[in-house]
Amino acid sequence: MKKWLKIIMVSFFLFTIVPLTADAAENNLTVKDKDVAVSVDIPAGKSGVITSLRMQLRVSADSGTMGAPVFTFDSAVNSEIKDAVIMPGENGTYLVDLILSGKKDKSIFSGSESVKLGTLSVRPTSQQYKIKVETAGELDDNGKPMVKYMDANGVSAMTESIADSEPVLVETTGSAFGKTPKLKASVKNGSRSVAFSWEKIDGADGYVLYEVKGGKNTRVTTLSASANSVTKNYAYATDHSFSIRAFKKDADGSISYGDYSPVVSITVGPNKVKEFSPQYKNTSKVTLTWQEVSKASGYQIYRSAKKTGKYTLVKDIKNGKTTSCTLKHPSGKTYYYKVKAYIKKAGNMVSGSFSKAESAKTKSPKLSVSLNGKSVTLKWKKVSRAAGYKIYRSKTKTGKYKLVKTINKASSLKFTENVPTSSKVWYYKVCAFEKQKKGKSLSGNYSLAVKVKAR
Repeated sequence: MKKWLKIIMVSFFLFTIVPLTADAAENNLTVKDKDVAVSVDIPAGKSGVITSLRMQLRVSADSGTMGAPVFTFDSAVNSEIKDAVIMPGENGTYLVDLILSGKKDKSIFSGSESVKLGTLSVRPTSQQYKIKVETAGELDDNGKPMVKYMDANGVSAMTESIADSEPVLVETTGSAFGKTPKLKASVKNGSRSVAFSWEKIDGADGYVLYEVKGGKNTRVTTLSASANSVTKNYAYATDHSFSIRAFKKDADGSISYGDYSPVVSITVGPNKVKEFSPQYKNTSKVTLTWQEVSKASGYQIYRSAKKTGKYTLVKDIKNGKTTSCTLKHPSGKTYYYKVKAYIKKAGNMVSGSFSKAESAKTKSPKLSVSLNGKSVTLKWKKVSRAAGYKIYRSKTKTGKYKLVKTINKASSLKFTENVPTSSKVWYYKVCAFEKQKKGKSLSGNYSLAVKVKAR
């Protein structure tokens, strides 16, 4: 540091400090692009010549990176000595010490209420940055920074509290790119897989996909520059919102981000209908039952004369809690049924997968059993639309059942046989069957298994 500069700086601390107060009309720091104009107001009630002044600034990067700032004094400042000392501080900050000094007849303010000292130019080294400039140095009792003055008498140094000295930010405006990606998100009916796509952005090193919840962006995944699509799985019957933005890596290793894309929202459809079973109610109707699907708004029933044929919507149930319905189905007709759940929001419908196509079947017979010595007798009640019954037997309850008798008479509701000696325990099931065209038959639903223990 120059010898004369040291003398001036020391002299400021040797003189008695007389605090003064003034209300500045506007902030003494004004931002324009990457520059900050620095000004000060003359102390209130001070009419003498101000010949010396000292002011300090602190420069720090809130985000991004920067080099040492540069201060240029305004050419209109009437002072013989004008010096700006740029001193590195902790964590990449800089302290800017501004000192002015002149002869008795050279007032810094030159009759004005305020003076523009000069311009501080910040030096960002990253594409995206946020650099804070604030007045530093001593603080008054209210925590406000102060500027030191000395008048032409050179007897004492005075301090001025800067009332309107708020920190300012020099930061990038807009996106790191000239374009914002347009995100698309879609999910097919019956799927929980959300497909995302977007247009590539020139100069991008990659993209970050976010899920938007409660106004907050939570990272889903980071993708390379070559990517323009990705697929992610989500739970059935859930709502989601997403956004994406591009990024690029700067030379210093920092990352610059582009703007977020507009938010897109999707609804993942409900789960597949399970335990679907069409059973004949009587000779003219069929009852369909299924398991309730979580968060479903309703169900749609489809029917076809062929298992792999064209299915037609025959019933729209607008209640997600409903688990059965009855439809007309006259004797002699063969139909296959399938059902799907759906969610309806704001007039849009998202469907789940179809259940497995099932043909209408006869009901499960209600089976009872009795044992008389070595003879076992099975009895059941008549089943609507049954042309006959089939009796099955197994050594275990959940094992493979063997057909032991076909009764081709709808009025026969009993079966008797001697208990086979190859096992001490047997299980029996019965199902009704319906005759179809060309001599074929269609077995109905099985009864519950009954247990027989040989004596």
